[in-house]
Amino acid sequence: MTEEETTAPVPIVLVDDHGIWRDGVKSLLEDTEFQVIGEAASGKEAMALLKTVRPRMILLDIRMAGGDGLDTLQAIKSRHPEISVVMLTTYDNPTYMARAVAGGASGYLLKGVGAEELLESLRTVANGDALLCAKDLTRMLRGVNPEGAGDTDLIKPLSTRELEVLRLLATGLNNRDIAHTLFVSEGTVKTHVEHIIGKLGVSDRVQAVVWAARHGVISLETERT
Repeated sequence: MTEEETTAPVPIVLVDDHGIWRDGVKSLLEDTEFQVIGEAASGKEAMALLKTVRPRMILLDIRMAGGDGLDTLQAIKSRHPEISVVMLTTYDNPTYMARAVAGGASGYLLKGVGAEELLESLRTVANGDALLCAKDLTRMLRGVNPEGAGDTDLIKPLSTRELEVLRLLATGLNNRDIAHTLFVSEGTVKTHVEHIIGKLGVSDRVQAVVWAARHGVISLETERT
């Protein structure tokens, strides 16, 4: 990887029907490693915009005049699974949170979040880490209904070690903590996580845990204890 690639800004699209809010976030992200490359006021506009630009991340509101942001989330993840979507909303609602995570969101933030916390959250997602703490992840996963068990839809089954890593991901541990738990290097854990994400066909570690919960690979009751 070249120096230019490592220092390239992270392209972001803002989707919200309030122009003042979009202007505020855009101003906040100036002179950071993030760059707003597009804006949309509705889900329909967002899907049209994605035909011409390709962000790494989207900040998406839930309630918009043009429709439900959660429906837009599903449409985005269906057509562009590689794009990380962070819901940024005024609704601290467990049902919305569960729907967002089940629909493919990498995180769920409230609009009252401070500037520094927002930036740190975006950095976390950009680095491929879980934005949710263990408590929030468990809270959201309670709203995910199982869709059958087994891994028959996987190109390759998960190895025993990958299953161990996946179960530890479900507790909200980061790569360093998982490495300490399994007595392996952090680089080894990172490789396992990458393999898990690839085999499951998901976009990040949060969605890997959601997949595991849906398919009965992990038990939420077990992971909470």
